[in-house]
Parts: sequence; C-alpha cells; structure tokens
Amino acid sequence: MRIKALGERWILRLIIIMPLVTLAILTVVITSFYIEKMNTYFQQNNARYMSEYIAGEKRKGEVYVNDIVTLADFITKSLDKKIKKELDERLFIASNSAEMIYRKYHKIRSAKEVKEHILDALSAMTWYGEKNYVFVTDYEGNNILSGSQDLVGRNISDWEDADGRAIILEEIQVARKYGEGYIETRFRKETGVQIIKVKDFGHYNWFFGTGIHKQRALQKAKKQLLELIESAPQERSGFIGIFEKEHTLYLSDDQQKTMSDMIREKMPAYIQDREGWRELPEEKTHIFVRYVEAFDWYIVYGFKEGYFTEVLQAEQTKSYEAFEQEVSFIIEASAAIALLVGLLSFIVSRRIIVIIEEYKEELEHRETELRELNHFLEARVREEVAAHRKKEKMLIQQSKMAAMGDMISLIAHQWRQPLNQMSYVLMNIDAAYEYKELTPEYLEEKVKEGTKLLEYMSHTIDDFKNFFRPDKARSEEQISEVMRHTVSLVKKSLDAHKITLETDLQSDASLKVYRNELLQVILNLITNAKDAVVMNHVLSPKIILTVIEEKEYIEITVCDNGGGVADDIKEKIFEPYFSTKGEQRGSGLGLYMAKTIVEEHLNGIITVEEHGDGACFIIRLRKEAAL
Repeated sequence: MRIKALGERWILRLIIIMPLVTLAILTVVITSFYIEKMNTYFQQNNARYMSEYIAGEKRKGEVYVNDIVTLADFITKSLDKKIKKELDERLFIASNSAEMIYRKYHKIRSAKEVKEHILDALSAMTWYGEKNYVFVTDYEGNNILSGSQDLVGRNISDWEDADGRAIILEEIQVARKYGEGYIETRFRKETGVQIIKVKDFGHYNWFFGTGIHKQRALQKAKKQLLELIESAPQERSGFIGIFEKEHTLYLSDDQQKTMSDMIREKMPAYIQDREGWRELPEEKTHIFVRYVEAFDWYIVYGFKEGYFTEVLQAEQTKSYEAFEQEVSFIIEASAAIALLVGLLSFIVSRRIIVIIEEYKEELEHRETELRELNHFLEARVREEVAAHRKKEKMLIQQSKMAAMGDMISLIAHQWRQPLNQMSYVLMNIDAAYEYKELTPEYLEEKVKEGTKLLEYMSHTIDDFKNFFRPDKARSEEQISEVMRHTVSLVKKSLDAHKITLETDLQSDASLKVYRNELLQVILNLITNAKDAVVMNHVLSPKIILTVIEEKEYIEITVCDNGGGVADDIKEKIFEPYFSTKGEQRGSGLGLYMAKTIVEEHLNGIITVEEHGDGACFIIRLRKEAAL
C-alpha cells in the first residue's frame, strides 16, 4: 500500500512539475527564436522597403506630371476650337442686336439714324466684363467701326497684313460668298497670329467681324492651368515645380522647404534638354522632368530620400517598441501561465473526475452557444443580403444621377427650338405694339401660341424628371412603347450631331419590368453609340434600334457604325470602372450598371457583337421569368 501511495505521490508531483518545466523550455526556445527572427527581418527588409518607397513615389510622380502634360496638350489642341466658339458667340450677339435694331427702326427712322444706333450699340457691347471689339466694314472696303481709331472712316480695301496678304479683300470675299467664315492672319507686324470671323449683316452692304489673338488666348489658358496646379493639394513626400526657360513659375510649399537654395537656383539648368528621371546625389534627391512644347514649360516632380528614411526609421522605432512589448508580454504571460498551470495541475491531480464533468458541461454550454450563433448568423446573412440589394438599387440611382450631365444636354436640345419660337412670339408682339397693330385677337393668338410652347417645355421637363425616379415595383409595360419613349428623349440630341436613328419595332409584346431601369439601359446604350460615332468622326453616322419577339425572349438590339469594339477589350467592357473614353469623359459605370440591371433586375442577358462596321449590344429578356 505504501509503494502504491508513493507512486501516486510521484505521479502527482510529475503532473505538477512536468507542465511547468515544459512551459519554461518552450518559452525560452520560442522567445529566442522570435528575437532572432525579428532582428533578421528588420535587417533584410530595410533596403527593400526603401526601394519600394522610391519606386512607388516615382510611379506617383510620373502619373501626376503626365496628367498635367495631357491636360496641357488637350488645352493646346482645343485652343482653336475654343477661340472659334467664342467668336461665334460674340458675333451671334452682335448680329442679333443689330438685326433687332434694324427691324425695329428702319421703317420709322432714317437710315443714318439706324446706322448710328447700331454702331453705338456695338461700340458699347462688353464680353465678360471686357470690351467686345466688333468691327464693321462695307463691301467697298470702308471701315465703319474699328477697334483701331486710326482706321475708322478709311477705305482699307488695299490693306495688306504682315505676310503681304490683302486681308480686307479676303474678308469681303468670305462674307459675300459664304455669309460667314474664319480667317487666320497677322494683321500687323507687331502682333501675333489671330483668328478672325466675319459675318454678312445683310443690310447697308455691311459685314461684321471680330478677332482673338492666339498667343493671348494661349497665355490665358496657361494662367488658368497654373492656377489649377497651385490650388491642387500636395503630398508631403514630394514637390512640384513649373519652369519656363530660366524663370520659375511655381514651386510648391513643400519644395521651398525641402530643396536647398543651391539646388533651387540650379534647378533650371538641371532640367534643360533632358526629360525623365534624374538623380541629384549631393542632395539625395530624385526629379522627374517633362517638357510641354506648346507651353514652353518644364514640369518637375521630385522627392528626397531623406523623407522616406525618416518615415522608415519612425516605422522601425514603432516596430521595435511593439516587438519589445511583445517579448515582455510573452515572458509575463509565461510566468502567469506557469503559475496557473501549477495550480490547475494540482487541482487536476486531486479532482480529475470533477474536471471531466465540468468539461462535459462546458461542451454542452458551447454547443448551445454554437446553435445560438448559427441562428444569429443566419439572421445576419438575411440582413446583409437585403442591405446588398438596397445598395445595388442606390448604385443604379446614382448611375442615373451620373448621367445628369447628358440629361441636361438632352433638355437643352429639346428646348432650343421652343425658346427660339418664344423669342419670335415676343418680338412679334413688340413689333405689333410698336406699329400700333396689336389687337386683342392678335394678342390672344400669340398668347395661345406661347402657352403651347410652354406646355411642350413643361412636358419635356416631366419626361426627364420621371426618368430619375427609382421604380419601386415591376409594371406591365409594352416594350416597343418604352423604346419609343426613349427615342423621344434623345432624338433632338442625335439630330444636333446629324446622327440618323432608325427604329424597327416588330413586336408589341408586354413584360413585367422596372420601366425606368429598362429606359436607363437603352438610353445608356444609345448614348454610348452616339459617343462612338462622334469620337470616330463617322461620315454618315447611324444608330439602329430593333425589337423582335422570339419563342422565349424579347430581343432588343442597339447597333451603330462607329467602328466596333476591339477584341482585346470585349471581355472587359462590362467590368466596373472600365472605360474607353478616358477619365475626362467616362466613369466606367454605364455598361456595368446596364449588365447589372439586365441580368439581376430584368431577368435577361446582355452581350456585344461585331456588326459590319460597328457594334451591336443585344438584350434578351425572358418572357416567363419577367412576368
């Protein structure tokens, strides 16, 4: 019995001692291994982290500078177009004002008085707070009104510009032959090239004209771009600079602080005749240079390695502190666990059966908790699914709002003709009143005419307002009627771009659908087709909308002759944020939302196929699934 009791005591001692010894050994081994591993890790990764920091900063700098270069190139390429647009608007206002004065007074005042009234009005016109220089010349070459006082009242038909061209005769020929047109000239030797637009007045043997100097327009565009760069937020890690030959146009605040005076003074020399990345070893600085030829700018992005060294050292300090805390925690936890294990071992040796029972109870308790957790997770899954559907509907609505710019353009096209007609109605009433011909019957007729125009414009607004209302439930809709309504929304916009829209609605079948979401999809496809033919400058642009009925589907196709979709992007065209229009024109959500709406909300499928010299987007809506 004593031997048995002695053996039991040794077993009890071993139960208490062995876990403590084992735990101590494991603590020493794990702590030593962990310390050695972390030291090795810090030593090996310093260089790699620095290399990654520099590579990432270079990518960011290249993107930033290339974006500025792209914007400058766009501004340069669109400069002539912008100038011509401004000239169009100036002459439109000038000629309309002169025409209204002529119509109002030519029968009741002398020609001399009417001419003087017109010239006074044109002389007083302003354009965005500046004088709107409009000149008037007759077809004999007499200068009636000019921004240059030394030319007023002279016959300048024999005037030659700085290149020896008979520029006045060219103006006369363009105005007389074409009614209006543009001419580029250096009117005087001391001035640069300017674009002039002339337009026939139609009365008094006159034509109007105005011009803008290209160099002044370019300088204005450069100033606007520079202000945009200055207002953009800057990263702490990098700096940006704009140089024009030896002159410094802009240095970001970070660059002023980071760069030494010596480097800042030598920067214009560093960047001349060399683009790309350069290293300045004496300053441990990297700079990226791009030259914008049209602006004669050097754009510089740079950063110093010292910034990243400080960041890396700060991160390493934090990591070492965290590492030391973890080591301390391991030691303290090991001691606490050792004490706890000793106590537990003692208790286990005494009351192993009780522990087993407690363990069984614990298992039952955990099983109950697991069942409750499963029930809770099922409820959470249902909530998350509902939330996902709600977010998806919100995304669809946001996609509609993203198209608001296009909608405003469509409204403008719908309203342009009614507004023009309303202007004529008001002018007729004014003229009738002026000549004492305004009778109650005539006024009533014009009021009815104006009311009809306003009702049409109000109806147009209602159509577009209803488009932005999210559908709450499916409704029975005739698919061909939805297509006709969609066409009515975009018809004016397409006509403005001289795009032919052909419809072939062979089916009058009805389906239960979300009307506005289907309208959004078709509107998006037609808009994409319009952008394709416009961007590719198609000579005879055409879009074909077709609805046919098959055994199991209602098939809707939108085809264009805009050049089609390249094979390498067909697989990506329905992915979110993928766009072929560039960041300035496309968000990449249109076709993704179209696919989401068709496949998840309308129970259909959407595909794209090549079709002759363009692309066809095909929507198949299942009959039985949609009902």
